[in-house]
Amino acid sequence: MNVGKTRSVYLIWFGIFLVWSIYRAWFKLPEAIDELVVKPLIFVLPVIWWVKYREKRKLESIGITGRNFFQEIYIGVGIGVLFALEGLVANYFKYGTWSFAPLAALSSVGLMPFLLYSLFTSVSEEILGRGFVYGRLQEGAKDQLKPAIVASFLFLLLHIPIIFTRLNLVGVSLVVYIVSIFLLGVTNSYLYSYRKSLVVSILVHIFWNATVALYL
Repeated sequence: MNVGKTRSVYLIWFGIFLVWSIYRAWFKLPEAIDELVVKPLIFVLPVIWWVKYREKRKLESIGITGRNFFQEIYIGVGIGVLFALEGLVANYFKYGTWSFAPLAALSSVGLMPFLLYSLFTSVSEEILGRGFVYGRLQEGAKDQLKPAIVASFLFLLLHIPIIFTRLNLVGVSLVVYIVSIFLLGVTNSYLYSYRKSLVVSILVHIFWNATVALYL
């Protein structure tokens, strides 16, 4: 990938990051508005516009495809379960026993809204972070490692606003959250490289969201 195209990827990401940070800092709207409306508008719409009208490429180039859909689902669920197990282990070390007190977090929104928010969040973040940023950085790269690390770091930065405006994490919980975000980014980058579809990455992301919300 030439320097000009790489610069465009960074500029688009930075613009999205800036708008999202301002939104998080200035607006305190219901989570349903954040995840179902605002995030897709900020994260996804600029990417789709850029791919279709500036690059003049198909959306399949950023992993939006139904190819081998059910096979992708099986793989995504299988890997996602591993993330859930990681959450159980983290839960044990945090509480010193198996504690499911965090499950009370569901009582405020309900299971179906929680799953819906998680789905929309995962789709928006994976289209931007994996399909576009990582996918474009990987094109022409000599190996996957550098693009995966860079894209995962940018993916981590996108979560900084919510850490300080809503989650208010400190200490071990903050460290675990940051490390797990970065590891999720690297894992999904490699999965996207091999599958060329965002289905697996989105499902793994959903399991990770559930792990953070229910166990950490």
